[in-house]
Amino acid sequence: MDSGIKKFSSDYIIDLMTSTQPGDLNYIYRGEFSQSISSHILSLAEKNIDKIGLPSKIKKRVFHIMVESIQNITRHQDAPADAPEETAIFAIQKKGPWYFITTGNVVENDKIEPLCLKLDKINSLEQEELTVFYREILSNGKLSAKGGAGLGLIEMARKSGNKLVYDFRNINSEMSYFYLHSYIKTDDDGNEKPDVSEDSVYSLSYLTKLHKIINEENILLIYGSIFDQDSLLSLISIMDSQMGEELAFKKKVISLMVEMLQNIIHHGGSIASDNNGSQGIYYMSRKMNKYYLTSINYIENRKVGLLKDKIDYINNLTDDGRENFYNNRLFDFQLNTSKEAGLGLIEMHLKSKNNIKYMFDRISEKHSLYKMTLTLIK
Repeated sequence: MDSGIKKFSSDYIIDLMTSTQPGDLNYIYRGEFSQSISSHILSLAEKNIDKIGLPSKIKKRVFHIMVESIQNITRHQDAPADAPEETAIFAIQKKGPWYFITTGNVVENDKIEPLCLKLDKINSLEQEELTVFYREILSNGKLSAKGGAGLGLIEMARKSGNKLVYDFRNINSEMSYFYLHSYIKTDDDGNEKPDVSEDSVYSLSYLTKLHKIINEENILLIYGSIFDQDSLLSLISIMDSQMGEELAFKKKVISLMVEMLQNIIHHGGSIASDNNGSQGIYYMSRKMNKYYLTSINYIENRKVGLLKDKIDYINNLTDDGRENFYNNRLFDFQLNTSKEAGLGLIEMHLKSKNNIKYMFDRISEKHSLYKMTLTLIK
């Protein structure tokens, strides 16, 4: 069933979903990087870090790299104001003990060579040499017009204890995307490399390909992890800051977003028997005057038939029939307490004024992936 998003794009995002294990994280933001939005992005990532109880020293290092990465975007973003599709990207991912932080932003082509020289110089130095190099630049006091002399890049290499991975993708004769990828281990057993192939969702190669699709589909945000109330509130804050729509329409979008995330929190499942949360991915895209809100989560196969019947029934009702059905369910208190009323689904349809699009993909004897997309027309 058509979800409003191209199948190729969905395949990449489903890769993220199925690769994210309980306790892991895939969080990708694309768009404007104002001070307010940057603060919300960091807050959401920090909450994920807090959940796993990292030692204070390691937590500070991870957070420091995230801050430097976002500052690298805000200092050196060269995208022209009349090309909003060429927007920056920030991704923080967690796989086991490893955190991966990736940024992508537009730079002028004549800046590529000096940037490569700077990065190669940093990567050629060992930890003690990086400290000396950092102090030398700091004492020289040579700052670029945008407020940096590579100090942030040096700090990222120092704090991570690993080389910086980078790449460029040409946009046109004047501009290219500059991708920067760093990784840090959250326990203190040396600087061994993570076991990540070029095809892994945690590799820079994968993220550069995904960024191209994200731009084409105008996807604003992707969040994949265990969903809870804290992550819900942070995601709402980010979208509230990012959306430049009129207040009434913004409220509709955020209201639907809340319904979908609550649906994952309360009714989603997990493929791990020892996990108490609901694994899922939420992403939002915008095409012309339409917003597409999509959630993907696990569901037990025994529940698929009933859920499909509910959605089909709600989609096939007339507008008046849907209102009556909602009111009857709302005041049927015995039914509500059984949590089988389907009020959330009805509210989603009433608020979006469009059919709920869905897809089920059986992945094991016990579980399926359940994808739901809502369309909201401005």
